[in-house]
Amino acid sequence: DEGVFSQMICKGVRKMLGCKAAMVSYTQASRARKILQRLGYSCEVRRLEHIGPEGCGFVLTVHGNCSHVSSILAQEGIPFQRMQEERDAW
Repeated sequence: DEGVFSQMICKGVRKMLGCKAAMVSYTQASRARKILQRLGYSCEVRRLEHIGPEGCGFVLTVHGNCSHVSSILAQEGIPFQRMQEERDAW
């Protein structure tokens, strides 16, 4: 059983663009990670050290284009609070 304070790393094939999504809960972050992993994305759920105004302390980091990731999460009904794209995030 994975604890909420552990990091989870998915092995995948997508590189270059990085996308970070502030998640509404650990449960939703974990669901998103599993779905994206099945689709071949590298991703990680991290607990944030400093919780911002969003309230949740977890961020989903994905190797991939934010618009693609956002579309996948929307299609799967997984809520997130905000998404930020980064080049070479890892």
